[in-house]
Amino acid sequence: MALPSSGEIKASQINTEAGRSSSAEAPLSGSSSTPQAGSLVKLYEGAGVNQSAPHSYSEFYGKSFVGVLTDVYQSYPNYSDYYYNSSIGNAIDLSNGDVIYTDTSLTTTLSAGTYYQEGSSEATTRCINGSYLMSMTVNSSGAITNIFCSQP
Repeated sequence: MALPSSGEIKASQINTEAGRSSSAEAPLSGSSSTPQAGSLVKLYEGAGVNQSAPHSYSEFYGKSFVGVLTDVYQSYPNYSDYYYNSSIGNAIDLSNGDVIYTDTSLTTTLSAGTYYQEGSSEATTRCINGSYLMSMTVNSSGAITNIFCSQP
């Protein structure tokens, strides 16, 4: 369900759309011009919320939360962002059977192959330890058939 396309919009609505508690504490964007991790603006990056300051709640009009897996590659250093249904949660919650898409409208599935991502503490990475590497194999339907974290 998308956020309202006009009228009043509250942080509680934005949190709920993202599958979080309506009372989850999160700043709009943080104290710098670059949205900080955990901020509402950063959380909705995959939904197309503008990542350049200044920010306002009106940027969330009509948006649907989309999970994003950032800086993924098949051949280093050609990075891309990929997307998944927000009901899955954060990238760490991805598992076999989940479908990965190349677009935020979740209509074009990722091509079959094996993909990699370096770990970090960001919610957009599968492996939360920076010394680990995610390996994800996707079938021709875009569904994950194997996903794990390991040290290279």
